[in-house]
Amino acid sequence: MDKPTQSTIDSVHQRLLNKARETGRPFNELLQYYAMEKFLLRMSKLPNAKDFVLKGALLLRATGITDIRPTRDIDVLKYGNSSIPKLEENIAECCKIDIKGDGLEFDPDSVKGEEIREQEAYDGVRIKVRGNLGNARITIQIDIGFGDVITPEPLWVEYPTILDNDKPRIQAYTLESAIAEKYQAMVSLDLANSRMKDFYDIYFLSENHPFEGRKLQKAIEETFNRRETDIPTQIPIALTPAFFDEETKVSQWKAFLGKISDDQVPEDPLKVVNRLKKFLWPVTEGLHQDESFKMSWTEEKQWE
Repeated sequence: MDKPTQSTIDSVHQRLLNKARETGRPFNELLQYYAMEKFLLRMSKLPNAKDFVLKGALLLRATGITDIRPTRDIDVLKYGNSSIPKLEENIAECCKIDIKGDGLEFDPDSVKGEEIREQEAYDGVRIKVRGNLGNARITIQIDIGFGDVITPEPLWVEYPTILDNDKPRIQAYTLESAIAEKYQAMVSLDLANSRMKDFYDIYFLSENHPFEGRKLQKAIEETFNRRETDIPTQIPIALTPAFFDEETKVSQWKAFLGKISDDQVPEDPLKVVNRLKKFLWPVTEGLHQDESFKMSWTEEKQWE
């Protein structure tokens, strides 16, 4: 691996500082996003790049919807070998890929994987890797899941970049499948659910994106089937005001909103669950009746 020159490091650092001033975003936040996008670029150059599919918060950025929800993680679905040693090998290989002019170094010897256990359930593998832009230290976390279905199939997207046009071309989840997975987690976890980001993401997508009912319905059906979860026959508690009866849940929601700057999403969590019910439940009911849901979610925030 070629070491970046000091002039390259200084140039990138200054351009990120300029961008931070321009946008009013913290420098460290932009540095983290820059490092993640350049790591995605390295992943896109792997011989098995097609085995990785982007999901999570970076999906919203990749599809051009928003970069409001901050994240320090890269979330992906992985096809093929899912052993920790093999995944560590893949990520270490990314570290060794040189990207001319980006000023970054990633340490292949720092790559370390472990099982993710979220709310006591096995949820994949988490890999951490250390990097740097000169003296600025960076840690990237890659959360890797397995075995899920994407309806109808992954999209190819060009991931937007902060400083230049060398955009990673990567596979990404469909928004319908992303919503379906979050909905399944809400149903499965019930009152144990503390994933406020899922409530936010579904609300945000319903506020900013049109959907075809048939596509969303198919994604929900296939995701629930793959994850061996029954399609609910009654409105799940996560889509009712009762979910936020506990003060703990309200506090979790407020704490989550405190991490982001988005005035599109209500502070009142009851408005959020009412929207989620309006968005998700009519589609779910169609599955009970074995009927294709042919309506579309429109700019008026309703099914027509």
